[in-house]
Amino acid sequence: MCAPVAVVLATASTAISATGAVLGGIGAQQQANYQAGIADQNARLANEQARDSIDNTNLEAQRRYRDLAQTKGAQTAAMAANGVDLNFGSPAAIQKDTAMIGAEDIGQIYKAGNERTKGFEINAFNYRSEAAANRAKGSAALAQGIFGGLSTALGGASQAMGMKGSGLEKTPKTKLQAPFRYEGPTANWA
Repeated sequence: MCAPVAVVLATASTAISATGAVLGGIGAQQQANYQAGIADQNARLANEQARDSIDNTNLEAQRRYRDLAQTKGAQTAAMAANGVDLNFGSPAAIQKDTAMIGAEDIGQIYKAGNERTKGFEINAFNYRSEAAANRAKGSAALAQGIFGGLSTALGGASQAMGMKGSGLEKTPKTKLQAPFRYEGPTANWA
């Protein structure tokens, strides 16, 4: 192979490799950014779930307050209909116990709702962290691709310069000789 062709091929190979490294970095960055977008969407959904959890907890507590009020009202009406004094003794204890059990139930509703909401908020935080990590990963991949491309380009340039400096780019010159002529004893025949 002629040396100038070798230099051209080495240069072309270097350019293709360098371009491939940069494009690989760009592709990795795009993939990481896509994953970050998915994580951002998941964080938004987890935040919505947390808000829904708060709303659902409040609705459940309101239902329990209504049930408690209805139970107290039914107890009070039943005892009053039977002529029982509601201010002392067993009727007062029953009303007090009903209020205490209702308050415990409502406390458990809020506690469970708080735990559920906290789980959604933790998920949202984790998704936001994942998105940030993916963006950093994408930036690092792009930088790695660029530096890889530059490294390849510089290495190829150095190799091409080495080819030129070693004289490989020049066509070897050969000494051409005249065709062989036999001038032996025939010249002396006469």
